[in-house]
Amino acid sequence: MTAIKVSVVFDGKQGPTATQMISFGQPLDPATGPVPARIHFESAVADAAEIERALEASRPDLLVLSRYTSALGVDWIRSARAAGVPSIFHIDDDLLAVPPSLGEAKFKAYNKPERLKALRDNIEAADLLYLSTEGLGQRFADYQLRTPIVVGDVYCSVDPDAVGALLPPASGPVIGYMGTGGHSADLAMIMPAICEAMDLVPELQFEVFGTIDMPEDLARFGSRARHLAPVADYAEFLRSLRTLGWWVGLAPLEDNAFNRCKADTKWVEYSMAGIAVVASDLPVYHRACAGGSGILAGSNESWLAGLTDLISQPQHRSWMIEKAQAKLRQIYSRERLRDQVMAVFEQALGRT
Repeated sequence: MTAIKVSVVFDGKQGPTATQMISFGQPLDPATGPVPARIHFESAVADAAEIERALEASRPDLLVLSRYTSALGVDWIRSARAAGVPSIFHIDDDLLAVPPSLGEAKFKAYNKPERLKALRDNIEAADLLYLSTEGLGQRFADYQLRTPIVVGDVYCSVDPDAVGALLPPASGPVIGYMGTGGHSADLAMIMPAICEAMDLVPELQFEVFGTIDMPEDLARFGSRARHLAPVADYAEFLRSLRTLGWWVGLAPLEDNAFNRCKADTKWVEYSMAGIAVVASDLPVYHRACAGGSGILAGSNESWLAGLTDLISQPQHRSWMIEKAQAKLRQIYSRERLRDQVMAVFEQALGRT
């Protein structure tokens, strides 16, 4: 059977972001063996004429707009529909309501009236809206959109054969956080617990990895607090994360409507890299951390207790990582996400 040809369109010209790789590139990577769909990534275009040329060149069976906030989205969909090609709009964050906590620049950029209008127009022009999480499904139900909605159960997935092929942890205690600058408020929320842990354990080191800045609160710890430069390519980022040897990875989230729509991606990435996780006690992380595969924390005291427990008890830390990686293989497998994505594709194609 010939694989479905799918054009995935995204904003920007630097190649697909982590969102597109997690959602489509990884589960449908032909390098992993025969797959039922072939993905062709399309970056930003200048006008409708370029859209026509791109569709003519790729001749897809299906069009996906992923986090696409350009007004050209309706042109993509119109051109595809004229060629008999159905369209899906895919989104993994509530970009219709980006909060100030993500930083002034992102808040202003995403909340420009013309960008919000383009986003909504693109969503409502598509044949199907594919949302990455249950939280997004609940949130978008309130927006009274005309487009039929399908909600995913798995977002970030792993190759089960790669789980456990890890480098040993650092010889001394290291805790870390990886993320973008838009998560500064999340990290600031648990900074008192981090500083107290650093005071209690003189050999403890802290690292941030990504575009997020080093919090000023950690300046007094000197070389014990380090910033690791971001890695743009997602596959290379995952390889880098596996080499850090962190004992504990932090996954804080402020409790707000935007964050309640998020996926448990940090837990997946930390756990795959052999890093024990302490995460915010929000629905985002409840399934991931259930059964001992992570620690949920809702107060400064519980964040501190979770950190010091995992630092001081290596057996508990190892047990937690084993539980987490077993869950990755069972629930977060690449095959499970592939089946989910293909079911969405088949629905858009009218085959279900």
